[in-house]
Amino acid sequence: MKMLRAVAAVMWVGLMAVEGKQILYQPSKSSTFVAREELPFTIQYADANAIEAITCFDYVQLGHYKARVPFGCFLRASTPLLKNVDGVAGFGIPKVGANGEKLPMPLLWALTDPRNVESNARGLKRRYTFFASKDHGEVQLGGYDPQSVEGGEMKYFKSLSSGEFVLGVSSIRLGTSPENAVEVLRFRDEDDKAMDEAGGEDVVQAEDNKRNVIPAVLDTGTSCLVLPSNDHGGLLKESPFEIFVKHFRHPPSLFSAAHAKMINEGLKSSGSNVYMTVNGEEMVLPYESLLITGTDKPCVRGSPPLQQGSIILGDVFFRNYAVLFDMEHSSRVEPATIGVAKINANYKIIPESTPIIPVNELGEPLVRMHVHRGVDKLPIEDNSQGTQYFVQLTIGTPPQLFKLAFDTGSSTLGVFVAPPTMNDVMSEELGRPIPVVPQELMKQEALLQTKARAFRAPPATSLVPWLVLSLFGIVVVVLLVRERRRRIVDPPYDVL
Repeated sequence: MKMLRAVAAVMWVGLMAVEGKQILYQPSKSSTFVAREELPFTIQYADANAIEAITCFDYVQLGHYKARVPFGCFLRASTPLLKNVDGVAGFGIPKVGANGEKLPMPLLWALTDPRNVESNARGLKRRYTFFASKDHGEVQLGGYDPQSVEGGEMKYFKSLSSGEFVLGVSSIRLGTSPENAVEVLRFRDEDDKAMDEAGGEDVVQAEDNKRNVIPAVLDTGTSCLVLPSNDHGGLLKESPFEIFVKHFRHPPSLFSAAHAKMINEGLKSSGSNVYMTVNGEEMVLPYESLLITGTDKPCVRGSPPLQQGSIILGDVFFRNYAVLFDMEHSSRVEPATIGVAKINANYKIIPESTPIIPVNELGEPLVRMHVHRGVDKLPIEDNSQGTQYFVQLTIGTPPQLFKLAFDTGSSTLGVFVAPPTMNDVMSEELGRPIPVVPQELMKQEALLQTKARAFRAPPATSLVPWLVLSLFGIVVVVLLVRERRRRIVDPPYDVL
């Protein structure tokens, strides 16, 4: 596992409000843009919202890594959650669309694809680490920086799913100390069922949970800790979220803006902590890390109807633990490896004021990924309440700068497209002159031969060199046209 650290690269992730200033991708302004209308797809979210898109290709730059990659041109979205972002930077595992369509590769997969001859990141390992503080975060590409975690080591687990990053949670307890914590995941077993039938009661203790596990998805695209809102198909006695609401306690002192500010600045408080058993390891989410910035409201939610029974370890988890997402050897049947370690409290996340890549047309800088302890670092921003993360990258030639939602649960890079420019580009055959196709060349040659018949035909032997040269010229032109069209239209590798 030490090899994971030797080639690590780190990026900075920051927290900043988007404030409704959505920037749309302008395809007509990029000389290298290609759209594939024959590859439409739909991304379906668990809350029944969806995004309709088509597959596009262009040059994408993330820090100093650049490649021509597939991405989604978002045409329509029913979810209001994305109205203030330019798009989504999916760092998840490849999936299919809502209707079984092929989706563009996730960004890291596309950058590191060995078949992509137009990438300078083919030697980068297909793994990264993410963690955050109250106001920003950091992504470490290629592995992890041992200085960033307590003890310098990760603990590794196989994901419970080959399609997502999933750990197993057997216990969630709520209290001001481990001794007075109340179990939130109250599993049923055969004895419970028998006691229920007899009218008895049973308080499930933590040791009973060793035989039961609920999958927990690691997802930066989810703001909070999400708990099941029902009994998980009969596996649980009660809704864990309802138990949480009933037993969550604030400190004895009254909440105030000044108190909230002190908590945000690191004041330890005596409110309820969350104690979890994850893959057999004990983990803690302190009270102060649970609160939404500037409020006394815990960032804990019940699962929506289509996610009944699921647990999602969202941003509040990443503010306490660094998580390694290792997809180097994963596939559709082989799950990813997940590393988890407590964040080193003395570790300083890479500052925002890192070297920049100028983007002249937009007048905004892009933070450059730079080497730090053998690890590249790139800033990621968060909104003002610390509930969503953003990463900056450029798309197109010349580059257009975007701020995208950084999402480990999404499998696609996608940006919202300006409809007028999209239509202009499509009507103009992607903004390029239509190359002469072989059939047109043959028609032109036939026309020349027809005109030549108006003149006296030379001896047959004298026509041989002319015919050979003409045929050779046609073949050369056809090959050049095909090669040009291939470079313009076809990706350097498969979409998925």
